[in-house]
Amino acid sequence: MAPAQCGGTGVTERLRFAPSPTGKLHLGNARTALVNWLVARGCGGSLNLRVEDTDENRNVEGAEQRIFEDLRWLGIDWDEGPDVGGGRGPYRQSDRRLRHQEVVAELLASGAGYYCFEDVGDVRVARTAASETGQPFEWPGRAIDPQDARARVAAGEPAVVRFRAPSDPVRFLDGLRGETGVAAGQIGDFVIARADRSPTYQLAVVADDHDMAVTHVIRGQDHLSNTPGQVALYSALGWEVPRFTHLPLVLGEDRSRLSKRHGATSVAAMRERGVLGEALANYLVLLGWAPPDDDEVLDASAMIGAFDLAGLSPTNVVFDQDKLEWLSQQHMQRLSPDALCTRAAPFFEEAGTPLGAGPDELAWWQEALQLFAPAAHRLEELPAHAAPLFWEPADSPRPAIDGDLAGAMGRFAAAAAAGELDTEDGFRNAARAIGKATGLRGRGLFHPLRELITGQDMGAELARLIPLIQAGSRLAVRPAVLSVEARLAVALAAR
Repeated sequence: MAPAQCGGTGVTERLRFAPSPTGKLHLGNARTALVNWLVARGCGGSLNLRVEDTDENRNVEGAEQRIFEDLRWLGIDWDEGPDVGGGRGPYRQSDRRLRHQEVVAELLASGAGYYCFEDVGDVRVARTAASETGQPFEWPGRAIDPQDARARVAAGEPAVVRFRAPSDPVRFLDGLRGETGVAAGQIGDFVIARADRSPTYQLAVVADDHDMAVTHVIRGQDHLSNTPGQVALYSALGWEVPRFTHLPLVLGEDRSRLSKRHGATSVAAMRERGVLGEALANYLVLLGWAPPDDDEVLDASAMIGAFDLAGLSPTNVVFDQDKLEWLSQQHMQRLSPDALCTRAAPFFEEAGTPLGAGPDELAWWQEALQLFAPAAHRLEELPAHAAPLFWEPADSPRPAIDGDLAGAMGRFAAAAAAGELDTEDGFRNAARAIGKATGLRGRGLFHPLRELITGQDMGAELARLIPLIQAGSRLAVRPAVLSVEARLAVALAAR
């Protein structure tokens, strides 16, 4: 394995994915989860799932379980965390408040933390001033005797706890950017505990990653600005700093941050549209990374075997919906007939054409979906592609037929009634004979036939479609399938 991806001899990689239950799993966060999973699996390490739920005002009921479902749908599992029996945890930040308070107390005792009796209004004014001048917000706090501060807190006076930021530069290695950091005095004394003693993100994430023995933190580039402060906290606590890799952002086609205005941006929305989970995972891993053999259609095993974090581009990437749908189409064609039916069933149910449970009907559906799948990019599209199976000509416009064409259609109807169109070979033999007898060939023969039995001017190969229609007309398929001879009879009767 590449040194940037796996630790040295004797080092067991421990990674984590730490979503907040504040909404749906965004594609950018899903990519972060996938990269962590690939590194963990490729290195023989472990992946821990930690729910960062300390911001109670932003938590959304049910979001946590939906995130778990989305991860599993993508094929991502975890070794420790919620729903994993016997795991060590911690799994939810809210369960660790006492531990966070212990760490804050340790920082207060060492002098690296101090109580700050700040006025909310003053802080707001200072933030506004910093924003207007384009400067980072730095609240200086108020230097008071620590013993007096403790007495005031003990008396019930509210105070936040700030971290006494180092005056020296803070540097660290990023897996994609190399050495980076901030100059001396650029961090500022940030809050690590609120007045109600709840921890801020900066404090909680450091304590949790340390206690979970996380060796490699892989997260989005939007967290890059948080890292110097976290590195300073590690140093103040005497803890080993994990390796960091900050993934580039996923952008829309206009090169702005991917958002709702660009269309579907959540894993749930992709699933609802019928994109295959393995296809979405396949696409996400290709954002900024290319497999060494140029084969882009990858299953989970191939991704684990090929992915190398060192080969990931440090530049932002643009989300390409067309590329995703192409990959979904490729993965759909790799499904077994039974698996394709299982995946497609909810979409047919919603469209009002539920797949039957009987063995004969199921076999018919499997054959039908194998016929239509190559033309579909998403499962959601399959019912529309399969619509010719259930088409009824009674209330639809029909092309005019007369002369030789009417004779040809009559011959097709007779051949269908006699069972001559029940197989591909039977259809081809009948078509040759009818063409010879009427002088019609190619498009002049098959285009009107298609229009009269499907209402469409293009679609699946007739040699495969017509036997399917005939077989379906003899099964108890719901809605009922009208036979070819019955469809042609309507057109012939309207002459």
